[in-house]
Amino acid sequence: MLIASAAAGGSSSSETSTWRGLIGPTVLPDRFVLTNGMNIVRIQAGLFYAPHIYQKLSGIDTTLAFFTKAGLSPAPMFLSLALVFESLALIGLTFGLFTRWIGLVSAGCMAVAGYAMIQTRGMNWYWAKGGIEYLVFWGIVSLVIAIDAWQRGRPSVGGRAGL
Repeated sequence: MLIASAAAGGSSSSETSTWRGLIGPTVLPDRFVLTNGMNIVRIQAGLFYAPHIYQKLSGIDTTLAFFTKAGLSPAPMFLSLALVFESLALIGLTFGLFTRWIGLVSAGCMAVAGYAMIQTRGMNWYWAKGGIEYLVFWGIVSLVIAIDAWQRGRPSVGGRAGL
């Protein structure tokens, strides 16, 4: 129906509403109101990507060797994907853009990073010993950010948005 409607040059308001409901707000409402703790967590989670992107770009040979050792090959393709998705997470989380989806992208990045750590260093929890503790925490935070964005995007019920 949607494809036929789009091919005919238009779409019904219910179809447009369905797509907008799925995509969610492009810009998260009140995204820089720092009295909302979730905004602080989201912004911090986004900014945490900056040093990781920088590390990958400043040590490309080392990063490619790590990706190869982790079994992520071809390593140049996985490096490119990591840079694209981490850059999207940096921008999207920091500025509250497409947050319900970017939160999921961020969680996916952490899942792949956790996999790579286990492949290269074995199963270990403690981060300071090369474990996945930090990656699991960051992944869970990313999922919570996505859930919060989904709740903020719902119509208000009883005068309270997202409830």
